[in-house]
Amino acid sequence: MRHRRLLITGCGRSGTLYASQVWQAVGLDVRHEMPVPPNGVMGEDGIASWYMTVDDPEPPYGPSAAEYEFDLVIHLVRHPLKVIPSVAQFVLRNPPSLRYIERNARETRLGWGDRLRGRKRALLLQAARYWHQWNMLAAAKAEGGVRVQVEGLIGALPALCDRLGVAFRPGAADAVPTTTNARHHYVTEEPWTITWSSLESLDASICAKVMDLATTYGY
Repeated sequence: MRHRRLLITGCGRSGTLYASQVWQAVGLDVRHEMPVPPNGVMGEDGIASWYMTVDDPEPPYGPSAAEYEFDLVIHLVRHPLKVIPSVAQFVLRNPPSLRYIERNARETRLGWGDRLRGRKRALLLQAARYWHQWNMLAAAKAEGGVRVQVEGLIGALPALCDRLGVAFRPGAADAVPTTTNARHHYVTEEPWTITWSSLESLDASICAKVMDLATTYGY
């Protein structure tokens, strides 16, 4: 097992690229799983990667969590109504990522009845299942670590730096755009959206689970 200071993980589309750049501004070499250099590899201090929520030895992008141990694991969360349509439009339409999700979270898989809803509605349903299940897995991965809302990451930095034994420099990360994300590399169409009512119309049971977990996360 190789050792690093920091792993940031959670659902895809929850701000892992932004988080990696925030930590770089703090002074740590924390890379992102995105296969665009200098990312796609483990940094000297760690990585932000949703693939490393599970210890699968063959992630499609970036290193495997099975090969590393970390001083601190941060479970990064974002509001589900922001994550779910983005996952549906981007992550689930990437075959390697979809296979990885379904291999490690079988509850996300679509049945024949789900597929009859139409492509977009089926993707949104699967994305909702993914948001719930993958966050549960990330919480287990971060046991003993911390959970942070991506919207509150800057405010959480002093305590996180203290926990890592890193000198906190006030204002160092303030210039990192909160709009930082990898979407523009892969998706050119207008962003999809979803509401609680439309999610409930897809599946009332998964909507209730997502709402309950989102409440736990402070949303």
